[in-house]
Amino acid sequence: MNEISDAIWQFFFSFSTIAFLLLPLIIIFAILLITYFIQRNAYMKSDYYAATQTPYGAVRYDKGRYGEYLISKCLSPLEGNKKFLFNCYIPKKNNTTTEIDVILIHSSGIYVFESKNYSGWIFGSESQKQWTQTFPSGKKERFYNPIMQNNAHIKYLMRLLPELDNSVFRSIIVFSARCELKKIDITNNTHLVIKRNHLLRSVNATAKQQMLSDDDIEQVYQKLVPFTQVNEQVKSAHIRAAKKHG
Repeated sequence: MNEISDAIWQFFFSFSTIAFLLLPLIIIFAILLITYFIQRNAYMKSDYYAATQTPYGAVRYDKGRYGEYLISKCLSPLEGNKKFLFNCYIPKKNNTTTEIDVILIHSSGIYVFESKNYSGWIFGSESQKQWTQTFPSGKKERFYNPIMQNNAHIKYLMRLLPELDNSVFRSIIVFSARCELKKIDITNNTHLVIKRNHLLRSVNATAKQQMLSDDDIEQVYQKLVPFTQVNEQVKSAHIRAAKKHG
């Protein structure tokens, strides 16, 4: 009988020890799970979800989509009449398109965002075709000049909206707060290159200007929204063209 009692106590002692050792992991897992559901619930109420209907998991673990969502989240406190458009495939020529990550239509203008959800050090100038992303390990990656990229976006957007004055359009290149804009050379104020944590403040600096009426905002939105609802064939053709021109 004593041997059985000893075995039971030994079992409970071993179980308690294992539970004690696992407790920090259980707590961490619980915190992560709670955080995930809090973030998911916030996402489900966002402009991004309302516009795209993309499941949270598909956004959270996609660097590009998540960067677009965070842009809209940062700008959600912006006062005034505003509407967002995401992944807008604007027609060019020869049945090709240019894809705009995020468009904000606001009383102060039409903001065209190029989202770069990157980490590391960023180097570039408005005249260089390729910019550089440098990692702590020393590894370097090249990427197409986002200013030139957004120039093309706005060029074709202007063609689609000829009734609007060119001064209405505003170009903003948005990098992740995780990166450092080490050396960015820009000689004019046509484009703004910033980190995402400075985004709301930067837009607020121009948000008091009255450029568009409520009717203008609605008309532009209704004209552009069909270009966010393209089929997979258009998306695939865009991807192939982008890869071809590198």
